[in-house]
Amino acid sequence: MIYEYVYPKSLLHFIKNPSHETLKDLLLHNTGETDFLDFKTKWTEFSKMAKHVLAIANSGGGCIIVGVSQNEEGSISLTGLNEDDFLDKADIDNKLANLLPKYLKYRTEDFYFSSDQQTLSNKRFQVLIIEYDPKYVPYTSVVQRNELRYGAIYVRQGTKSLEATNDRLVEIILRKVQSGGSGVNEYSLKEHLNQLKELYEELASQKNNEYSQFISEVIEHKKDRIRQLLDILPEN
Repeated sequence: MIYEYVYPKSLLHFIKNPSHETLKDLLLHNTGETDFLDFKTKWTEFSKMAKHVLAIANSGGGCIIVGVSQNEEGSISLTGLNEDDFLDKADIDNKLANLLPKYLKYRTEDFYFSSDQQTLSNKRFQVLIIEYDPKYVPYTSVVQRNELRYGAIYVRQGTKSLEATNDRLVEIILRKVQSGGSGVNEYSLKEHLNQLKELYEELASQKNNEYSQFISEVIEHKKDRIRQLLDILPEN
């Protein structure tokens, strides 16, 4: 998966290699919540968790660490989870699966620090690692439940998960296009046609009117570009 936007580096290192050592480095040298990192003291209502997962997935991927609290000043407390609040990973996945799009990939990792870890001694944490795949963004809410609004596109804004503005939607699409590698002008005809096909599929899968309108406009631009490559003159 692509995590080029994720920061700080300690978070990026953890996502690429989730281990006790990389989590320890992330927790002990933390700069607070970001677009890619969220803290929860314990597991909350799962529609709220799903909203954060959607927002992080749309923003570039990242983590939700459960067992950490952050106060209004931004400092964190490594409280850990007690035994009753430490949930079974299969149970977490089952509860989230009904609230999230099927192409959104995530997993839960369990961590228990033994007595030789000093500050983290005998503390448990669970981490939701959320992937970013530009092929499928933006992810939309697939249910209407509590804080989740059906068809809504959520993104991270600092420490909050909010519905995307038009500017953020444009940013998401630009990231999606840029992930293709080469510049748009260097695409072959086949690549342009494949992109057009993906845009039509994206349009058919969306319920958000504003986003659908944007995709429709992009489709028209893409069709114009294909006509240019084929030297097709516009009809009078």
